[in-house]
Amino acid sequence: MGIYSSDNIFGIQMYNFYNDYDDFSNILFEKTYNNIMSNEQKKEAYLFYTKLNNKNDVKFKIFTECSSTYDLRNNENFMMWYPISLNQFLDFVTF
Repeated sequence: MGIYSSDNIFGIQMYNFYNDYDDFSNILFEKTYNNIMSNEQKKEAYLFYTKLNNKNDVKFKIFTECSSTYDLRNNENFMMWYPISLNQFLDFVTF
């Protein structure tokens, strides 16, 4: 796993698991963008989260650049999903 850059967020994912013994996730919300997320896009993710009935089991990932890995084919930083906590998500989407 590489080092991610928290300043350059290109997407967000919210997911949960169907049950405790299943490895398959249920994606509740996923958006990726070609540019760094705008305040409006962050607001959209936050509003989706606030409307969820059961917030206890929701997990989060951000789509970001991995600054220690380089994509040679596309001559740019490698992009990856990186897990974050609820507090990190709330810090990211509230302004």
